[in-house]
Amino acid sequence: TMFVATNSLGRIFAGLWKQGLLKRNKEGKTAASTVSDWLRGNYNEYIGILKTQLKHSEAAIQVAALKLLMQAVVHEGENMSKSSGSYEFPNSLYLSILELILDGSEASDHLLRTLADSYLNLYDDLRYYFYRDVAKIASPDYDPFKSGKSGARTKSLVEEAESFVRNTFAVMGMIKVVPTAKEYTAFWVNAVSPTGDENSVSNAAAHRKAFSEAWVAFLRQPLTAEIYKQVLLSMHRRIIPHMVDATGLMDFLSTAYDAGGSISLLALNGLFTLIDQYNLNYPQFYEKLYALFDRNLLHVKYRARFFRLFELFLGSSHLPAYLVAAFIKRIARLAISATPSGAVTAIPVIYNLLKAHPSCMVLIHRMPGYEGEESVDAESDPYLADEADPAKCNALSSSLWELETLQHHYYPNIATLANIFSEPFHKPKFQLEDFLDHTYSTFFDGDTARTPKKAPALAVQPPTALLRTGDAISDFLVL
Repeated sequence: TMFVATNSLGRIFAGLWKQGLLKRNKEGKTAASTVSDWLRGNYNEYIGILKTQLKHSEAAIQVAALKLLMQAVVHEGENMSKSSGSYEFPNSLYLSILELILDGSEASDHLLRTLADSYLNLYDDLRYYFYRDVAKIASPDYDPFKSGKSGARTKSLVEEAESFVRNTFAVMGMIKVVPTAKEYTAFWVNAVSPTGDENSVSNAAAHRKAFSEAWVAFLRQPLTAEIYKQVLLSMHRRIIPHMVDATGLMDFLSTAYDAGGSISLLALNGLFTLIDQYNLNYPQFYEKLYALFDRNLLHVKYRARFFRLFELFLGSSHLPAYLVAAFIKRIARLAISATPSGAVTAIPVIYNLLKAHPSCMVLIHRMPGYEGEESVDAESDPYLADEADPAKCNALSSSLWELETLQHHYYPNIATLANIFSEPFHKPKFQLEDFLDHTYSTFFDGDTARTPKKAPALAVQPPTALLRTGDAISDFLVL
């Protein structure tokens, strides 16, 4: 009944807009203006009811209210454009709709999906003003009642920050259209074609600017840990390439990189993009990277992602030998206490680094059992594992005795892989992708799928009779 009533009222008010009966009359107090004011008062009450329905507990009613409100945006925009003779967008109404959706804890996933798929992904003007309005709502001094609106604001953005962050990120993540087009022509409000000036809704530069301002404003919000990680995961693909000035994200990524733990690992991709493509000068980058190699690294969820980047970071032949040696030594030290999946990643990484930086081969030559260099074992190792500065940890004076330990690993596959360091370095570099996604499950599947060449030796002889002489039970049972 509610849907039928609001839908019927929507058709009535649509007809009144087309007849021009809801336009504001500027000719003074007349009979026509009195009727127009009365109709407009009822129209505003109708809009208020629809906004209330956006907070309804049922998702279907929320979506129905959104569709009717978006039709109202069309009618108001067409009326404004015809009156002025130029393109006009009713952003006051649109902003109030977005604020109720993004700032509301009642917003359902269905409502957010409808907003993104049925409107923002299809219409350039709605997407453009969405980004502008997100930047406005996220502004710390934003107040919807500042411009003469009556009433008191019952909830501040600080109180609703969690809902705003969650809903806004969900919608922005659903937007598939990125600001790469040279011209925009798909408009929800299209009574009059917009001009091509730099602030126009059809201008490509204006869309990129709105996109950039929205993301910068959003990233200033108090993000939850989960959203923080999701933003960092997609930063280098979906955000940085489309920013007007990507260096504006430097503070956000630097703070994330300094946070430690998995947050730092996820920040690496975006930070490296700024360093590589935007000439960001980040002091002590390798010192911070060295600090990430702790006992948790080979156990975290994002280990594979991290080592893909790490191979890029240490790929330059201009890096000093002491720095590369410090990373090699730290990885080897972590490998001896890592799970098999961690160790099977560490060994190819060390091998590839030694192939790329021959000046570090001295670490192999000092391993116990090698001739020509003074051997360094675990007891005489000068490496300072607790030293945070790779330049002061004495890695280049050490050896890779840890690899000799791994050659006696309890898991035969690890021991076999580690034996490569006892052979001449004639083999090509490992393809790291082949080793990054191993788990206990993949090891188990591989071992159980392998057909043994011969039956395993058993310590127990197969019985030839039910009871054998000498068994304890044979003394009690006599057949």
